[in-house]
Amino acid sequence: MVVAASIAAAVAVGCGRGRRSAVGGDRDAAGGRDAAIEAGDQLAVVDRALARGAAFLATRQEADGAIRSPTYAAFRDGYALTGLAAMALGLAPGDPARQAYPRAVDFLATLVDEQGGMRAPEPAYPTYAAALGVLVLNAPGNQRHGATRDALREVLRRRQLGPALGWRPDDAAYGGWGYYPREPRRPAGSISDDLLSSNLSATLLAVGALTLGGVAVDDPALVLARGFVERCQNRVAPCAAEPCPADGGFFFSPAVADANKAGSLRWGGAERYHSYGSMTADGLRALLRLGVAPDDRRVVEAAAWLERNFDAARNPGQFAPGAEVRRESAYFYWAWTAAHALRAASKPELMTTQGPVRWAGALAAELVGRQRDDGSWKNAYTEMREDDPVVATSFAMAALTVCRGALVGEYRSHAGWPAATPTPTRPAPGGPEAGALVP
Repeated sequence: MVVAASIAAAVAVGCGRGRRSAVGGDRDAAGGRDAAIEAGDQLAVVDRALARGAAFLATRQEADGAIRSPTYAAFRDGYALTGLAAMALGLAPGDPARQAYPRAVDFLATLVDEQGGMRAPEPAYPTYAAALGVLVLNAPGNQRHGATRDALREVLRRRQLGPALGWRPDDAAYGGWGYYPREPRRPAGSISDDLLSSNLSATLLAVGALTLGGVAVDDPALVLARGFVERCQNRVAPCAAEPCPADGGFFFSPAVADANKAGSLRWGGAERYHSYGSMTADGLRALLRLGVAPDDRRVVEAAAWLERNFDAARNPGQFAPGAEVRRESAYFYWAWTAAHALRAASKPELMTTQGPVRWAGALAAELVGRQRDDGSWKNAYTEMREDDPVVATSFAMAALTVCRGALVGEYRSHAGWPAATPTPTRPAPGGPEAGALVP
């Protein structure tokens, strides 16, 4: 494991400085900028990478339509990963994707029982399974599963850490969603189980599923969610010394200290958490999904943090000493959420601390360069389970799809089913509903 980690660290360093990109051209030191961003064949290279990734995922699909983990037992119920893989397959080119996608959709529809609740036994990650189920079943062409989508939307409502489950406004986890495998009811006394908490990643997925599934942003559940999301932000404020956490970025959770991958520090007489890239992208996306205006200071500060710190080759942020493994373990998640956040920010070129970067070309080049011979992607680090090629490949393909849209100026809506319009069984790559599978 130590040897693998060392190799991956060396690769990550090489990716950030002057490495030859698989998309074409040499990349300069400005966060992995690719010299061939405007090359006419770049889209073809990206499409080939997506088709190869889809072919790999299709080989992992089983007879029931599920895509299960070859690596982790907790991901073998089918529901943990099939939704994630379906998001990638849904907009990928090629016959393997066209054949695998509807089968994955139909499998996800078995998440709900005849009474409209989550099937028994529940998946290992019920909040993720329900949220991803809503997002996939909400996509164009999947109207046949409308009742299941609506039932999963209500499952998500019932899993929010709010007053219905005994949570109080002074609880750090109040208003969010988390990883707890059972009903997340607040105990009468102190909370000793770290899983019984909220985090920004799970909350973003739940918020995306609810809003795209038709819940208005002034719904009480989403008003509570906004409060949790805002507690995950380090608001900009004057600092007398460095390091300073008051930079506008986001962290994972105010409820579980060790879960914040970049680490903590003492500031202003209290423990604070370093901002880092994947969570700042999540935070920006969540604010926008919750109806916060683009010119609101919270949005402006988060977008500015991402622009300054963007790096196509690694999850940015001031990670604590000894936390570099945690930085690298979330690379593909960072690529996925960063692509969505930067697309939402509608700024094709960023002025980073290393110079100007056209983020979509740089990120696409980095991802294509990391694809393996069998069409998959895989992380050498294990903490975020990206060493499972189904996990890494799904995130990488979803990120590439967003990059592709940005490269051709397709900043499109994540709207669900089009009204009174015949739809195909699978949305066409680059079609008018591109992106509808993601929050």
